[in-house]
Amino acid sequence: MNQQQDLASAVMERDRTRSRMRLVTVTVGAASLATAGVVAYNLPAPANTAAGSGTTTTTTPAAQPSAANQEPGDDGGGEDGGAITAPSGTFGQGPAQAVSGGS
Repeated sequence: MNQQQDLASAVMERDRTRSRMRLVTVTVGAASLATAGVVAYNLPAPANTAAGSGTTTTTTPAAQPSAANQEPGDDGGGEDGGAITAPSGTFGQGPAQAVSGGS
Protein backbone atom coordinates (compact mmCIF):
# COMPACT_ATOMS: atom_id res chain seq x y z
CA MET A 1 0.00 0.00 0.00
CA ASN A 2 2.90 2.35 0.54
CA GLN A 3 3.77 2.39 -3.18
CA GLN A 4 0.22 3.36 -4.15
CA GLN A 5 0.26 6.26 -1.69
CA ASP A 6 3.61 7.43 -3.03
CA LEU A 7 2.29 7.20 -6.58
CA ALA A 8 -0.90 9.10 -5.72
CA SER A 9 1.11 11.73 -3.89
CA ALA A 10 3.44 12.15 -6.86
CA VAL A 11 0.50 12.53 -9.26
CA MET A 12 -1.14 15.16 -7.04
CA GLU A 13 2.16 17.07 -6.74
CA ARG A 14 2.57 16.99 -10.53
CA ASP A 15 -0.95 18.38 -11.00
CA ARG A 16 -0.28 21.17 -8.48
CA THR A 17 2.98 22.06 -10.26
CA ARG A 18 1.24 22.14 -13.64
CA SER A 19 -1.45 24.38 -12.22
CA ARG A 20 1.14 26.80 -10.81
CA MET A 21 3.05 26.88 -14.11
CA ARG A 22 -0.17 27.56 -16.01
CA LEU A 23 -0.99 30.45 -13.65
CA VAL A 24 2.52 31.91 -14.02
CA THR A 25 2.35 31.62 -17.82
CA VAL A 26 -1.02 33.38 -17.99
CA THR A 27 0.14 36.12 -15.61
CA VAL A 28 3.36 36.81 -17.53
CA GLY A 29 1.48 36.79 -20.85
CA ALA A 30 -1.11 39.29 -19.59
CA ALA A 31 1.60 41.54 -18.17
CA SER A 32 3.55 41.54 -21.43
CA LEU A 33 0.39 42.30 -23.41
CA ALA A 34 -0.39 45.23 -21.11
CA THR A 35 3.20 46.50 -21.43
CA ALA A 36 3.04 46.30 -25.22
CA GLY A 37 -0.20 48.28 -25.18
CA VAL A 38 1.33 51.02 -23.02
CA VAL A 39 4.40 51.23 -25.26
CA ALA A 40 2.30 51.38 -28.43
CA TYR A 41 0.07 54.09 -26.94
CA ASN A 42 3.07 56.25 -26.04
CA LEU A 43 4.83 55.99 -29.42
CA PRO A 44 4.90 59.22 -31.43
CA ALA A 45 2.62 59.61 -34.42
CA PRO A 46 4.07 58.97 -37.89
CA ALA A 47 5.88 62.02 -39.29
CA ASN A 48 4.15 61.99 -42.68
CA THR A 49 0.61 62.49 -41.40
CA ALA A 50 -1.03 65.86 -41.88
CA ALA A 51 -3.87 67.47 -39.99
CA GLY A 52 -7.10 67.02 -41.86
CA SER A 53 -8.35 64.26 -44.10
CA GLY A 54 -5.95 62.03 -45.98
CA THR A 55 -2.20 61.96 -45.90
CA THR A 56 0.18 64.05 -47.89
CA THR A 57 3.85 63.70 -48.56
CA THR A 58 6.15 66.57 -49.29
CA THR A 59 8.83 66.24 -51.92
CA THR A 60 11.77 68.58 -52.37
CA PRO A 61 12.50 69.73 -55.90
CA ALA A 62 15.90 68.95 -57.36
CA ALA A 63 18.51 71.67 -57.02
CA GLN A 64 18.61 74.02 -60.01
CA PRO A 65 21.53 76.29 -60.91
CA SER A 66 21.10 79.80 -59.67
CA ALA A 67 20.77 82.62 -62.21
CA ALA A 68 23.14 84.70 -60.06
CA ASN A 69 25.98 82.25 -60.77
CA GLN A 70 25.61 82.42 -64.56
CA GLU A 71 27.54 84.63 -66.94
CA PRO A 72 25.61 86.89 -69.32
CA GLY A 73 24.53 84.86 -72.36
CA ASP A 74 25.13 81.57 -70.51
CA ASP A 75 22.17 79.20 -70.66
CA GLY A 76 23.54 77.06 -67.82
CA GLY A 77 24.64 74.27 -70.13
CA GLY A 78 28.14 73.15 -70.80
CA GLU A 79 29.82 72.22 -74.06
CA ASP A 80 27.17 69.60 -74.75
CA GLY A 81 24.33 72.13 -74.88
CA GLY A 82 23.12 71.65 -71.33
CA ALA A 83 22.45 67.92 -71.46
CA ILE A 84 22.68 66.23 -68.10
CA THR A 85 24.29 62.81 -68.09
CA ALA A 86 24.12 60.22 -65.35
CA PRO A 87 27.12 58.08 -64.52
CA SER A 88 26.97 54.59 -65.97
CA GLY A 89 27.32 51.41 -63.98
CA THR A 90 25.89 50.52 -60.61
CA PHE A 91 27.60 53.05 -58.38
CA GLY A 92 26.53 52.63 -54.77
CA GLN A 93 24.72 49.35 -55.40
CA GLY A 94 25.76 45.94 -54.25
CA PRO A 95 25.86 42.86 -56.44
CA ALA A 96 22.57 41.27 -57.51
CA GLN A 97 21.28 38.69 -55.07
CA ALA A 98 20.50 35.18 -56.23
CA VAL A 99 17.18 33.69 -55.21
CA SER A 100 17.46 30.33 -53.53
CA GLY A 101 15.18 27.44 -54.40
CA GLY A 102 13.96 27.08 -50.83
CA SER A 103 14.18 24.04 -48.67
